[in-house]
Amino acid sequence: MRRFGLVLLVVTGCHVGSGNPAVIDDLKQAQFALAGCASGDLATNLAIVSDLRESYHEMIVCGGLALDFDDAILHVIANAAIGRGGPSALVYQGNGTYATSNGMMMLRTSLTGGSGIGFDVLDPQSYLAGISVNANGLVDVAARGGSPWSLVTHAAGSLQIQFQGQGPGFALLGLSADQARGGRLDLDLAKIADALASHISIANRINVDNEQGGTTVHYILEGGARPLNEIRSNKTVPMTLASIQATRAATNQTIKITDWTMQFRGDGGKVLDGSIALDVTGGAFPYSVRFTYPHRMDPDIQLSCLH
Repeated sequence: MRRFGLVLLVVTGCHVGSGNPAVIDDLKQAQFALAGCASGDLATNLAIVSDLRESYHEMIVCGGLALDFDDAILHVIANAAIGRGGPSALVYQGNGTYATSNGMMMLRTSLTGGSGIGFDVLDPQSYLAGISVNANGLVDVAARGGSPWSLVTHAAGSLQIQFQGQGPGFALLGLSADQARGGRLDLDLAKIADALASHISIANRINVDNEQGGTTVHYILEGGARPLNEIRSNKTVPMTLASIQATRAATNQTIKITDWTMQFRGDGGKVLDGSIALDVTGGAFPYSVRFTYPHRMDPDIQLSCLH
């Protein structure tokens, strides 16, 4: 029986240089932004802000993984036809759950409406048991690269998909009983993608626990189950804050979040939208920080005295 494995990648931090003159960065002019309250070694007391900025880049990594995973579900039959596995770095854990090897990202699939899914939604065998593909000439087409849709479209005249029976997820494909009895698949991949998008929902959980510079950061973000067709249309990953801790032992500083309105957006680029406001206490003096992500990877950083 043919198997299509997942491509496993190591999830690492995303360190993206700014190079954008429009970015507002009070860290470069903190002596003015904090003129009314700063004391002691300014750079030492602001290092926690730079560390948080680097840690928050993990939201871009995880948001990109989530959308790649969603696309892999929609393309599961097209990927099978061209001999590809899904591009996700998430490993199937059973019971419809996937996670990165380092535990940073977890996704849970369910049927839209609330019921759980007990099979691997990225395995074409879950839908079409005993799937086999006759794809004469497809190797030459695939060598040019491109999306699963474009590759299958170019090879449609020489492509035949056959299967031995229905897998546990067959009903999610939107295929008729006649197609199941015939054991052959008509290449209406757009219809299949629409059916999968309407039947499957995704919930996400991001657990970042890392050390940036001298700052220990641990935050958990959660996004409730959303139908794939909703995610597909707006390309967003909600990132609701469940908990956060950040401390810098050298200065005895800690943070308190006062505002969090964040989401990842993948509509052409992979960027963040929203803002994070927090107070920094301890150290030589207290102050407030606001990170604003105006639809880009790098935030504006605004500093103010905490009164």
